[in-house]
Amino acid sequence: MTETWKYALIGGLLALPFTALAAWRSPENISLGMVVVGSAIAGYLVKRRGGNSTATGLRAALIGGFPAVWPLSELIWAIPTVPNPLWFQAVGISMILGVGGFILAVVAVFGALAGRFGGWLAERRGHGGVASTGGGV
Repeated sequence: MTETWKYALIGGLLALPFTALAAWRSPENISLGMVVVGSAIAGYLVKRRGGNSTATGLRAALIGGFPAVWPLSELIWAIPTVPNPLWFQAVGISMILGVGGFILAVVAVFGALAGRFGGWLAERRGHGGVASTGGGV
């Protein structure tokens, strides 16, 4: 497992229960604050090891923010129960999938920006992103 995925899993799994709880309690009003925090932590941790904080933040956000699309599954299951022509149901399902893709894209953008912020914070705290070899010249 690469360092990028290792720290993305740490940040994403940190945010996942909070996002799942928010989706369960209030599906129409989900807060993604913990996704941003988890992505920033992941970006900070990977930058300390010399990794790409933006990619790590994006992956952490997709892991931690995936429960944000769970409420759309209820809509997908409700479409066949409404008496409409088949083509209308297909359009409805494709629109819901498009909304789900848009939600994941927004989560990914915020995660990438938060990961970049975490990497910037690591650099400001003195972690240049290059692992030292321990030898001095």
